[in-house]
Amino acid sequence: MRGRAGYALDNIFFYGTGGLAFGELRGETFGLSESHTNAGWTVGVGAEFGFAQNWRAKIEYLYVDLASDNFTITGVPNGYRFGLVRAGVNYHF
Repeated sequence: MRGRAGYALDNIFFYGTGGLAFGELRGETFGLSESHTNAGWTVGVGAEFGFAQNWRAKIEYLYVDLASDNFTITGVPNGYRFGLVRAGVNYHF
């Protein structure tokens, strides 16, 4: 769940985004497995470009940090952090 705010310049929208992130992390050792659903946060930047009526293309970078906890079976921290680049095309009705 994210919000975004930015600035429109002609038909290009530059924005920053941030919000909540959720992910399931799983650990396994000696045939025993354990999973946790972690809540964390995400922030990023992006741009959306209108290239035809009702059509938009976008690219964005997100950094995701899922909070760290410890697995019970191993005692190892299970936090996860990563960067993500996404691109897409949208049609607005």
